[in-house]
Amino acid sequence: MPAPTPLETIEREVWTTPEEFRHGLELAFPGRVAEHDGVLRVDGGEVAMEIELRSMTPRTIALLNLPRLKVSIRMTAGTLEQRAAMLTRMDLAMHRGGG
Repeated sequence: MPAPTPLETIEREVWTTPEEFRHGLELAFPGRVAEHDGVLRVDGGEVAMEIELRSMTPRTIALLNLPRLKVSIRMTAGTLEQRAAMLTRMDLAMHRGGG
């Protein structure tokens, strides 16, 4: 994944619920996640990000309904390398088992 530019906001569509997303974030950054007015803030020391979650219409495939979220990530502190490492850590915590 390319490193974000200084003022970049990263937009993603993910297939999860807000609760599952928060849980994954807590796994990646235990004790470093706070929520205020619907915005999640992750403080990693020298690097930080703010995340807004917006529920989207679920994707329906036959009888299967998949939850969808629009995730807006704004990096608020840290070097480009620190920001990229924070995003990688978050992504690894969000992976699910399967096969």
